[in-house]
Amino acid sequence: MTILGYHRFQSWKVFKEENEDLEKVFTFGFELEVTILNSYQARKSPEELATCLHEKFNDLFVYERDSSIGNGVEIISNPMTWSYFINHLDLFHDLLKTCIEAGFDSHNGNKCGLHVHIGRQALQGKDFLDNAIRESKVIANINFILEWFRDDIFKFSRRTAHSFERWSHNRTDLVNIGNSENLFIDKERIRNISSYDDSGRYFMLNLSNNNTVEFRFLRGTLKWETFFISMNFIKNIVEQSRISNNAISLKQLLTSGLEDKMKRYCEEYCTQRGIDLDTDNRIIFLENVKQRQVQQMNYLDLANSILDE
Repeated sequence: MTILGYHRFQSWKVFKEENEDLEKVFTFGFELEVTILNSYQARKSPEELATCLHEKFNDLFVYERDSSIGNGVEIISNPMTWSYFINHLDLFHDLLKTCIEAGFDSHNGNKCGLHVHIGRQALQGKDFLDNAIRESKVIANINFILEWFRDDIFKFSRRTAHSFERWSHNRTDLVNIGNSENLFIDKERIRNISSYDDSGRYFMLNLSNNNTVEFRFLRGTLKWETFFISMNFIKNIVEQSRISNNAISLKQLLTSGLEDKMKRYCEEYCTQRGIDLDTDNRIIFLENVKQRQVQQMNYLDLANSILDE
């Protein structure tokens, strides 16, 4: 199979389960970069790997060249819903296994990334109560999470400090107010850059694409458990950012939705990387994403109304 030039493919289609409403559920896709580090161990060329994967998975994936990863290939999924992903895990597990068996690598060599795109359509759709939500406010909440937990996200990412700064750096500096020892996020600046930003794509969250926002902080991996908890982490960030007046912890973002075996793996993974999931400062308060006022109020809305009186 011929590998396409960089970002030449445009005929995307969404993989979803029957009766899913794309206005309410987000779609995502990933770019997994794989490369040959040792030509003596490679059993297939990049072209042969692309052909093998195409025969297995048909049009679920697209294959492109990327000069930054050397003798390799960028495997790009078509957009899908989380339900489709969960109900077809065997396909994605087989994808990683096939790359390993062909002699390719993703984590080692510090060349490859794992980028995750989220469709903008669901970021301006409706929440679980049918309230209209505003895209810029959801993106601001995503940026709040990424900026506040930046040190732990760097540890989770598996990137080196140089790689993180080069390809997925922070958007803001934490600020010190007065003589306080506590650092705070400049939320007003994050709100502004979440509405419009033309400063480039090499941030933890790239906002330069018209149809998607792109998480760029993850280093590539072909280890299934690491791949899965990475997808789950980003899924939780997006879902929680779509909820108005929300409070969320780092532990919830990393472990919610995981079954026991994968949850234990995630906790061990975090421990190995020096991420403490149980300290008191791991709570972030997200802001209102509703586009209009509604009569129906949940308990968090009610609590905020009382506090404002």
